[in-house]
Amino acid sequence: MTPMSEELKTQERMTAVGALQVLDAAAGASLDRITQLAAFAFNAPVAFVSIVGTDSQRFISKVGLDIPGTDIRSSVCSYTITAADVMVVPDLRADPRFAGNGLVCGPPHLRFYAGAPLVAKNGVPIGAICVMAREPRELSEDDRQHLKTLAAMAMSQLELRRLSGRQDPVSGLPNRHQFHIDYDGLVSRARGPVHAVLLDVLDVPRLEEAGQALGMPPLEAMIHRSGVRLRVALEDIADIYHVGTSRFVFLVDQPLAEDVETLLLELKQRITRPVMAAAVPMSPQFHAGICTFDPAKDSSNDVLRKLLVSLQAAITGRLDFCWYSERRDELLRRGYRLAADAERGLRREEFYLLFQPRVEAITQKIVSAEALIRWNHPRLGPVGPAEFIPVFERTALMPAVSGWVVDAALDQLAAWQLAGLSLSVNLAASDLSTEGMAERLLQKLAARDLAPSLLEIEITEGEWLRANTVAGEQLARLAGVGVRIAIDDFGSGYSNFGYLSRLPISTIKMDKSLVDHLADDPGARLKAKAIIELAKGLGYTTVAEGVETAAQRDVLTDLHCDQLQGFLFAAPLSADELATMVGIGG
Repeated sequence: MTPMSEELKTQERMTAVGALQVLDAAAGASLDRITQLAAFAFNAPVAFVSIVGTDSQRFISKVGLDIPGTDIRSSVCSYTITAADVMVVPDLRADPRFAGNGLVCGPPHLRFYAGAPLVAKNGVPIGAICVMAREPRELSEDDRQHLKTLAAMAMSQLELRRLSGRQDPVSGLPNRHQFHIDYDGLVSRARGPVHAVLLDVLDVPRLEEAGQALGMPPLEAMIHRSGVRLRVALEDIADIYHVGTSRFVFLVDQPLAEDVETLLLELKQRITRPVMAAAVPMSPQFHAGICTFDPAKDSSNDVLRKLLVSLQAAITGRLDFCWYSERRDELLRRGYRLAADAERGLRREEFYLLFQPRVEAITQKIVSAEALIRWNHPRLGPVGPAEFIPVFERTALMPAVSGWVVDAALDQLAAWQLAGLSLSVNLAASDLSTEGMAERLLQKLAARDLAPSLLEIEITEGEWLRANTVAGEQLARLAGVGVRIAIDDFGSGYSNFGYLSRLPISTIKMDKSLVDHLADDPGARLKAKAIIELAKGLGYTTVAEGVETAAQRDVLTDLHCDQLQGFLFAAPLSADELATMVGIGG
C-alpha cells in the first residue's frame, strides 16, 4: 500500500481536529472525568487531553495546567501522535528534544511525560491523553495498557458529536446543528464587532452538473478538501461549521469591515486552487455572504438567514462577496409575505382584472384587449404584477392564480362576445408544462359557449419552450382548435425565430424596450423593422407594446406593424370602462 503523503496526513488530521474543536457540555464533562481519573490513577499532578493542530495544540480537558494550549514547537504530544504506541519520556530534561520546553525549564518544572495517541476511526491520530510529573519516572507495561484504555475512552467521548449527528460526514467539521448549540459561546468570546461569514465553494448548477457527470464521491472529495483548507486557514482565527452541502459558516471579531474583506480575499486564494476529482482538475468556486450582527438581538437562526440573503446576492451578482443589505432583506420578506397572503387574497376577492385595449395600426379600431391582474392588498395597498408574479412563479401558487385569471377573463369575455372582441390572457411556463392544461382550458371555453378563436394565450419566450415538450404539446392542442398563441415581450432577451417557427405561434408582441426610442434612434428603428418584416414573412401578426407617443405610432404604422397597444390609446381599464369605450354592454 502506498504510504499516505504528508500533505494528505495533515489534511485528514485537520479534518478530524476541526470536527472536535468545540465540545458540547456532555462530552466535555465526561472528558474532564477521564482526565481526573488519569491524574489520580498515575498520581500525576498534571494530566490533559490535547488536540494537535498544524501550528498549535489545544488542551480540551486538563488538570494542573492553567494554560489553554501551546505552540506546536512546545508540544510533546506532536511526537506522541506519530508514535504507534504509548510514548514515554522518563526525564524530559535529559532529552534534547524537550530540555528547552517552557514547561520543563520553567514553572511547573515538569520532568516526566507519558502519552497515548487519540486515533480516530479512520486511523488518523488527532491528539493525545497525557500525564506529567515533576520527577523522573518509568512506566510499567500495566500502566501503559491503562493509559491506552483511557485514550480509547477519551476518543469515544470525542466521537459523540459524530454519533449524535453533529458532525458533517463529508468534511468531518461540526454541522449546522452544532453551530446553533455553540452560538452563545462563540459570541461571548468576541472582543469587538462580530461579523458572520457564509462561504459557498460550489454553486448549485455546477454541483448538479458535476454530480451527473462524475457521481457524488469526487464532489464530496472536493468539498472535503475545501473544508480542510478552510480549517487550516482559519486555525486560531475562527471555528468553522459545515452548514450546507457546499457551505461553511464562521464568526470573526475583526474590528473593521476592511479586515474581514482582506481575510476573505486571502481565503479565496487558498480555496480556489484546483483539486483533482476523478482525474479531472476542478476549481472550487468562491462566493461569500457577510453580515455584522448584534449578539444581544440576533439569534443563530437570524444570523444564518441574513447570511443567506447576502450570499445569494453575491452568487446572483457573480461577486466574491456581498454584505448583508437590510433593503434587500425587506424586499425578500415582503415578497414572501405576498406569497403567504395570496390564497387568502383569492378567497376575499382582493385580486381583480383590468383590460388594456389593442388597436389596429391603420384604423386605430379596438380589436382586442389584454387581461391584466392587479392586487389590492389590505395592508400593503395596490401591488403590481411585476412584484408579485415572480414571487408566485417561485412557489406553488401559480396554478391557483392562473386558474382564477382564466376564469375571471373568460367570464368577462362571455359578456362581450356579441361584440366580437377577443381577449388575451397571460400564462406562465409552469401552467403550460402541466399535463391536461389544454383540455381543461377548452372545457372552460365550452362551458361558456365561447369560440376558441376569441381567446389568445400570451407566453414569454425562453429555453423552456420547445415543440417536443409538454408545453409544446399543450400549445399545439390549443392552436389546433383555434386558440391563438402570442409570444409576449419579444426582443427583451432570449429571441429566436428558429424555434418559434416550429411552434403554432400566431402573434409576436414586441417588447416595450424596442418601442421606446423608435422616434429618435435609427438603430432601434432598424431592429423593429427587421423583426416586423421577418415575423410577417413567417405569417405572424405583429403587435407593438408600450406605445406612448404619436411619433412612435407613426413609425410603427410606416413599418407596417399590424396592431398597437399602450397608454397612447388607453391605460388599463375596468371592464365597464372598456365596454363604454368600445360601445358594448358590460
